[in-house]
Amino acid sequence: MRIQDFSYQLPDGRVLFDHLTADFEPGKVNILLGVNGVGKTTLLDFIAGVSERQDLPFEGFPEMSRIAYQMQGAPFTGSAKVIDAIRMMVNLDRPAANFEVSQLPESLKDIANSHFRDLSGGQRRLVILEGICQLQRDLYLFDEPESGLDVKIAVQMMTRIKALAAKGKTVIMTTHQFRNLPEDNVHLLVLAGKCIAFTGTPAELMAETNTQSLEDAYLKTDS
Repeated sequence: MRIQDFSYQLPDGRVLFDHLTADFEPGKVNILLGVNGVGKTTLLDFIAGVSERQDLPFEGFPEMSRIAYQMQGAPFTGSAKVIDAIRMMVNLDRPAANFEVSQLPESLKDIANSHFRDLSGGQRRLVILEGICQLQRDLYLFDEPESGLDVKIAVQMMTRIKALAAKGKTVIMTTHQFRNLPEDNVHLLVLAGKCIAFTGTPAELMAETNTQSLEDAYLKTDS
């Protein structure tokens, strides 16, 4: 999946992307890094087809019906139970599926019959992520899935995302968190200066910037 020489101007006249080129690798967690306002969510919107990409230089991406996109927020009412919310999402793919509590990961089984209104913000996001991971799609997009989460839930979330890539799925996510990023099976893309300033592995980024941590390497790349 490739974006080739893509330029985009916002309605207010500000140029957001200037001849941006990016390759996304299947079977890996493609992590899009960049400061707030640089255009990460906008790029995900184009990839997902939320923003029209017909006749734009997006090559090899599936149609919208084959993409799962976790936007920020929880689209369920407080009265919905966890298991019912996930069943609703599973039924988007498999209307006849009989999804049971036993099929949930251990982190969600204990709260399967809890109402959304009684969950913490982190638990709500974990439920949404699980529902998305249960969809049979070719491409999975996650927009800052770890934002505002405690370490335990962030680790659970990243473990689930890595499992998708391990199955050969293409995963693209944005994040501002570095602590829980996997060290292997990762393809980094740093969005800076209206284009992709770096692509490669975390080790390659640290070697290129002569730094000892991914956070320092990113800050140096984005400076």
